[in-house]
Amino acid sequence: MEKFMLIIREDLGKMGKMTDEERFANIPMMLKWVDSLIESGNYIKGEPLLVKGRYVSKDQILSDGPFIEAREGISGYEIIWAESLEQAAAIAQNCPLVQSGLAVREVRPIATIYSVNNE
Repeated sequence: MEKFMLIIREDLGKMGKMTDEERFANIPMMLKWVDSLIESGNYIKGEPLLVKGRYVSKDQILSDGPFIEAREGISGYEIIWAESLEQAAAIAQNCPLVQSGLAVREVRPIATIYSVNNE
């Protein structure tokens, strides 16, 4: 089994117009999906990200959000186990946010360079 990160990408224009309550209204269906990943043994961890943040470069720190001049932003992630990139992509495609058209998932293999706490 390999580790994969499922990166949740959402439309920033839509996200910027939503209240936190509206944005997190999908949590019950997401928790149900995560429960199914736990039961299958694929789930490691994941969390939603808040919209606020800082964009940091060598020369500056910008404070007007983590998505400076972007149309799409990262709103959360999951780390999962999967046999292959194809299986990880199939798992990502079953995400309720993807199925409803509210978000897309970027699926990336995680390189094993070192391990902290055996995760």
